[in-house]
Amino acid sequence: MSVKGANRFQPWGDRMGRLILGIVFIYAAMVKIGSPQEFADSIAAYQILPFPVINPVALGLPLFEFACGLLVLTGFYFRIGVLGILAMLAVFIAALELALLRGLSVSCGCFGAHSWLDSDPWVVLIRDLILLGIAVFLYVGKIRKRRKEFVQSLSGCQ
Repeated sequence: MSVKGANRFQPWGDRMGRLILGIVFIYAAMVKIGSPQEFADSIAAYQILPFPVINPVALGLPLFEFACGLLVLTGFYFRIGVLGILAMLAVFIAALELALLRGLSVSCGCFGAHSWLDSDPWVVLIRDLILLGIAVFLYVGKIRKRRKEFVQSLSGCQ
């Protein structure tokens, strides 16, 4: 397939990627906002953060997830939202890998304490890697679009 043919699918891929990331992060945030103690317990199970930090993270992270999901979904400050999601996914993946390497039995806590979406840590890891791939696809696509617009604006000035 030629480059022009591949570019034809870029808007469709952008829309689907934005929809997936936005909905996943908004839904996950709403579940956690509704049960902060369960989320704090999930964070504590990873044994990474000091105890005094767990509750503030359990209260603040869902708000950040919601904001980033909303930014990606609406396209308003899109790059900031995607960068936030990329950062969160990198931390989530690292924490999950560390817990798996240490042999800890953890529930992701992403969609509530007893969600079927969080039942197997290896499935959660694969899911997060797929979401990371979508976020990278969206961010790189946005950078390429900005670069193309910039080059076109420079050639128009001559």
